[in-house]
Amino acid sequence: MTKIQWPKELPQIMRLEGLSGKRRTAVVRTDMDAGPQKTRRRYTVSQKDFSGSVVVTEAQRQILETWYEEILGNGALRFVMTDPQTLQPAEFRFTEDYSEDSADGLWTITMQLEKLNA
Repeated sequence: MTKIQWPKELPQIMRLEGLSGKRRTAVVRTDMDAGPQKTRRRYTVSQKDFSGSVVVTEAQRQILETWYEEILGNGALRFVMTDPQTLQPAEFRFTEDYSEDSADGLWTITMQLEKLNA
């Protein structure tokens, strides 16, 4: 597991409101000339994609931005944060750049992450 940690200064779990998760298929299907498809496992463990958000202050938004750019190489590297479903540490990676929305002096940071299983 990577040593890069989600910043302690930020909320440690994504909000449950609006959180969604989707498993990636770990099965390969092959069409046959006749009869049902043949199937086999591609991986022993499938990955799971999460879409969720955290609400932060301006100071926390700046911490996230610096961490994302300088520590994660603009989101290229893995990091450890709390899995929003199991509440256990897990390894994640951004699948795209996060988005920021401001309201009432707070920022909602929306993230698309993939949970990486060992």
